[in-house]
Amino acid sequence: MQDEYPILLSLGVLLVLGPFLKSLMQRIRIPALVCYILLGYLISVLDSSWRFITPAFENTYSILAQVGVVALLFRVGLNSHTEKLLQKLPEASLIWVGDVLTNLLFGFVLSRYALALPLETSLVIATAFSATSVAVSVGVWSELHRLRTNTGQILVDVAELDDLSGVLLLAILLAVIPVIQEGNGGLLSLVGSTSLIMLLKLALFLGGCFFFAHFLEARFTRFSRKVERSDTDLTITILGAGLAIAVIAGYMGFSLAIGALFAGLAFSRDPQAVRTDAYFSYFYEFFTPFFFIHIGMQVDPSSFVSAFDLGAILFVVAALGKFIGVAGVALLLLRKKDAMLLGISMIPRAEIALVVIYQASQFGESIVPQTVFAAMVIVSLATSVFAPLLLRRAMDW
Repeated sequence: MQDEYPILLSLGVLLVLGPFLKSLMQRIRIPALVCYILLGYLISVLDSSWRFITPAFENTYSILAQVGVVALLFRVGLNSHTEKLLQKLPEASLIWVGDVLTNLLFGFVLSRYALALPLETSLVIATAFSATSVAVSVGVWSELHRLRTNTGQILVDVAELDDLSGVLLLAILLAVIPVIQEGNGGLLSLVGSTSLIMLLKLALFLGGCFFFAHFLEARFTRFSRKVERSDTDLTITILGAGLAIAVIAGYMGFSLAIGALFAGLAFSRDPQAVRTDAYFSYFYEFFTPFFFIHIGMQVDPSSFVSAFDLGAILFVVAALGKFIGVAGVALLLLRKKDAMLLGISMIPRAEIALVVIYQASQFGESIVPQTVFAAMVIVSLATSVFAPLLLRRAMDW
C-alpha cells in the first residue's frame, strides 16, 4: 500500500500547484500548457536524481494522460459545429489547403533532406507541422475584442479545419508507420493499400458516428436528462459515451484522440449536449493537464539540452511555414495587415501537434528519438509563447 504513496503525493502536489501556476501564466499572458509541460519535465529531472518513477507511477500518469487526450479532443469536437464549418468552407478552404500543404512540405523536406532523418520520423514531424493551436491565438483575439471581426472568424474556421485535418492525417500516419517499418518490397503499393483500408475503416467509423449523431444522440441525451435530473450527471454520462466511442476507434486501429474528436462532433449538433460544456469544463480542467504533464515527463533531461539546436531549427521552419502558408494565400482574400495577423495567429503548435508526437512516440525511439521528441516539445513551448507576444505587437501597428 505504501508503494502507492509517492503516486498519491505527486498527484496531490500537482493538483495544488496546477491551478496556482495556471493563474500565474494567465497573468503574464502565457498559455497554461507551458507550465504543465514544465511541471512534467521537473518530475523527469527529479526522477533522474531520486528514481521514484516506478512502472505503477508511469502507468498511472499514462492512463491519466490518455483520458486527458480524450477530454481535450472531445471538447475540440464539442465546440466545433460541422454544419457551420461546411457553410464557411468556401471562404476558409483555400487558406486551409495552402496552410496544410505548405507545412507538410516544409516539415518533410526539412526533416528528410536537410536533417537526414528517417522516413517515418520525417512523416511524424510533417504531420505535427500541419496542425495549429486554436486556443492560443484565439485567446489573444478574444482578449482584444477582435474575435468577432471577419478576420477573427476566418481564423477560427481555418484553425478548426486544421484540427480536423491534423487528426485525419494522424490516422493515416499511425496506419502507415507499421507498413514502412516492415520494409518489404513494393513499399509504395503496400502504403497505398494500407491507406485505402484505413480510409475505408475510417469511413465506416464516421458512418457510425453520423448515424449516432442524427438518429440516436438526441434520444440518448433526452433519456439521460430525464432519468438523471442533473446537468452534472448528464455531463458524466456524455463524457462516458465519448470515452466509449474513443475506445471503439482504438479497437478499429485508430487512436483514442481520433475517436474522441468525432465523438465530440457527434454531440456538437445537439444544443442540450453543447450546454453541458460548462459542466464538462471541470472534467476538462482536471484531466487535460495530465496529458501535458505526461508529455513533459517523457522528455529525458539528458536529451533536452542537446535538443535545443534541433528545436531551434524546427521552430524557425515551423514558424515560417505557417506564416507563409497562411498569409501568402490570405493575401488573395484579405488586406495585407489582416493576412499578416492571420499568418502570425496560426504559428502556435500545441494540442494537436503534441498529440501527434505523443501517439507516434508509442512506436518507440526508432520512430521518435528522444532528441526529436524533446525538440518538438521545445517547438510547442516556443511557438505558444512567441506567437501571442508577436500577435499583440502586430495588432497595435
